[in-house]
Amino acid sequence: MVGYLIARSWTFRLAPLFMHKLLLVGLLVGACISCGEKRPDNADLLAKVGEVEITAPDLRTFEANLETATMRVQHRDNLQTLIDREVLLLAANERGLQHDETVLAELAERETKALADAMMQRNVTAKVSVTEEDIEKGYARPGWGEKVTTMEIFVPNREQARQVQALLAQGGDFAEAGRQFAADPYYGMNTGEIRRLAYSPFDSPRDLAQAVFALPEGGVTEPLPLHGGFVIAKVGERRRAELIEVEDGIREALGDEQQKQLRESYLRHLKWDLDTVFDAEGMDIVVSVLQGSVSYADLDEAQRQHPVYAFEGLQMDVAEVLEAVRPSGRLWLEATADSVNEKLSESHFPTRIMAHDARRKGLDKTEAFARSHELALGNLMLMKLREQILAEAPTPTEDELQAFYEEHKHRFRSPPHAQLEEILLATPDEARQIAAQIEEGAEWSELARAHSRRRNAEDGLLYVSESQAPFLGEVWMNAVMNTELNQLQGPIQTRGGYSVFRVIERYPEIYHGLELERVRNSVERDVRERAEREFFNSYLRDLRQKYAEQIDVYEEHLRYLDDESVQN
Repeated sequence: MVGYLIARSWTFRLAPLFMHKLLLVGLLVGACISCGEKRPDNADLLAKVGEVEITAPDLRTFEANLETATMRVQHRDNLQTLIDREVLLLAANERGLQHDETVLAELAERETKALADAMMQRNVTAKVSVTEEDIEKGYARPGWGEKVTTMEIFVPNREQARQVQALLAQGGDFAEAGRQFAADPYYGMNTGEIRRLAYSPFDSPRDLAQAVFALPEGGVTEPLPLHGGFVIAKVGERRRAELIEVEDGIREALGDEQQKQLRESYLRHLKWDLDTVFDAEGMDIVVSVLQGSVSYADLDEAQRQHPVYAFEGLQMDVAEVLEAVRPSGRLWLEATADSVNEKLSESHFPTRIMAHDARRKGLDKTEAFARSHELALGNLMLMKLREQILAEAPTPTEDELQAFYEEHKHRFRSPPHAQLEEILLATPDEARQIAAQIEEGAEWSELARAHSRRRNAEDGLLYVSESQAPFLGEVWMNAVMNTELNQLQGPIQTRGGYSVFRVIERYPEIYHGLELERVRNSVERDVRERAEREFFNSYLRDLRQKYAEQIDVYEEHLRYLDDESVQN
């Protein structure tokens, strides 16, 4: 307790030296008086909102999940968050959201998923074990001990992907294609910057990793879907990787393999144990609706409730299967019984039978499940309440959008970039020798092919952006962006060696305005989110006033939390 008081006392730390003894005596006396106080019987009670009590264990549980130590010791603010939750629940209950059909349907779905996850953990995940010997064997697999480096161009749509392909097919340079088409994966705006990455064969995204491993050095992939757009990757080099570089990835990949095998074994056992019965007539109805030969609207109630699978008193009927395999309601012209079963086996069927296994074993009757049920219901009610409140929020005006854009326009900027001829050498002496040959009239491209350490610059031609300064060096980038055009420069030290270069052309920064759809959408989203946050906070302040008489806060009990922290 004394140590805590001293550590927390800014007065003590800032006091002149001659005052230390006097202050220390005062602190020790205060500490002794505090230690002499009797801890109240209800010291764990921190607040009451209506009939709900918020206790010290509740607050400690909440704070344990916060990101930083600073946040975890802000007890009063954290307590207010828990109080606000209960205040919002009072409002949600007044609106009858505890009986809302969408809330209860979502609750049932989440509980089914939670029960299935619990059985998955018990029967599958907990049994996964990858040994060091397994990792060494995995490292010996073909390709698993290799790394492939790539240059990648991300484009936001298929049309631009086709344009990149066409340019490359005509012999165009990959870097030039990137300068013209490469976009930011988040905002989708042109940046002209190629991404450089390295993959193991088991890395994610798996389709991209497998595609680049199937190509030789210099090979280029087809456009592959990624982040809502497409990526075209060029293989830079293949190299042997040390075990320490890839062992974590191998461990994860082998764990995934084990988990898949254990999951399949568990599901096979469940199908047998639950006497699962397949009804071909029900599946025929499903396939007919998917293919469009029968309209779902024309099915009578008996057809919609016709079983497709039945097990131990439960069934998956036509309506449920259709919802599981085509939630959007679109036709699936190539549908067959096998393809429907494959789709069901991805998640819906396993979730249903694992959850049923959990219920028959009593997991839904436990105290932990009851607490989880109450918490999940409250969370869903609050989500529904927020949805209803924000539906009343005003729509942002054009002036608000423009003001936000002006304040944050740097986010929508393509940085300055330059085109240059460059040769990268290992030492300053080598660089000076090359510079002398250039001044004597030697062919730049021939010297670059023969001597340059820059692998991604064909014939010495290089495109760089100001945003690459952290990787290429601030001094070198400053020279590139400020020197006179077509003037030989160097040697200047940069990452990887010493650079001799001359800048052919520089391109200014570009600010993309609200007339660009992607920019407008981004600005509208951010402005709307800010307005909604302010609107909801105003609503919450009104609620605190409305329910003020139902809120009791025992703020003096918070100090016992700090006492326990010091003692521990």
